[in-house]
Amino acid sequence: MELKCDDVVSGLGCDFVATGDSSDAVRDAILGHGGAVHADLMAGMSPEEAQQAYGEMVSHIERLITPGT
Repeated sequence: MELKCDDVVSGLGCDFVATGDSSDAVRDAILGHGGAVHADLMAGMSPEEAQQAYGEMVSHIERLITPGT
């Protein structure tokens, strides 16, 4: 199973691909990558805004890696 960073946030031009044996592993890998490499995308957000954006990102990732959603 795999998920491209650019599929999560199109237009970044990032070539990272998260891979794993399960959706949990792929989700954790892509979120870890995003936090390490793309943290600047949340710069300037309040803690509440950042928490909301993170939750929306997790939901989006779940839709991308879960068949039939």
